[in-house]
Amino acid sequence: KSYVVFGKTDGSAVNLSVIAAGTGGFVINGENADDWNGYSVSSAGDVNGDGLDDLIVGSFQADTNSKSDAGKSYVVFGKTNESAVNLSVIAAGTGGFVINGENANDFSGYSVSSAGDVNGDGLDDLIVGAFHADSNGKNNAGKSYVVFGKKEKD
Repeated sequence: KSYVVFGKTDGSAVNLSVIAAGTGGFVINGENADDWNGYSVSSAGDVNGDGLDDLIVGSFQADTNSKSDAGKSYVVFGKTNESAVNLSVIAAGTGGFVINGENANDFSGYSVSSAGDVNGDGLDDLIVGAFHADSNGKNNAGKSYVVFGKKEKD
């Protein structure tokens, strides 16, 4: 589970139970047990060009396409309401998209971040780390993947 806290002007403490109840932010609920969802989270910039900043949430032990521990990263499109986000809905293609790990035991999504606008198209891009991936014939050398932003209509 991850918590998104909306900005505020006073210096009072934020209680996550209040966020979970739908006030002052929203909760992002994981998709499956033992995915380690939310181990890595980051602002993603505006990946889809709608004017709202998006989020990226890593689930490095998620199984993807029958590949154990391949990992997943979920891009959650920015929003202004306080309703909870369920990553199962994102996985179904509503409110964001999923970046699936390449191979079993890659642990893709262990690290996630905005990469800025790498390709100069005006949309923010993402970088996803898979620290246990095999690379160029080297066991567990690790890989990083840059994923370009795109408008939803593209």
